[in-house]
Amino acid sequence: MPSTDDRPGLARERTGLAWERSAFGFVALATVVLSVAAHREAPGLLVLSGALVAVAAAVARQGRRAYAEAEAHAQPRALALLAVATALAALAAAIVVLVHV
Repeated sequence: MPSTDDRPGLARERTGLAWERSAFGFVALATVVLSVAAHREAPGLLVLSGALVAVAAAVARQGRRAYAEAEAHAQPRALALLAVATALAALAAAIVVLVHV
């Protein structure tokens, strides 16, 4: 659905907020992994949790960069990185479920 609001800067702000929500999702998953690691005494999951926090930091940095741009524009490399990180996070979630069971 096309936006009816043509005020300059809003697309840029929405883009920055979308990156921040994605970063928050990675932090939330890292917290869940850390919780499972603590309760199941699975130290290997600590590394996974740390990696998820690093991905969250990279995504948040990309969001700040996108917000600092004068205009919103396509970011194919950043989106590809986010897609790979999301796929790996889904794999991490599957591993946590298997360890948790």
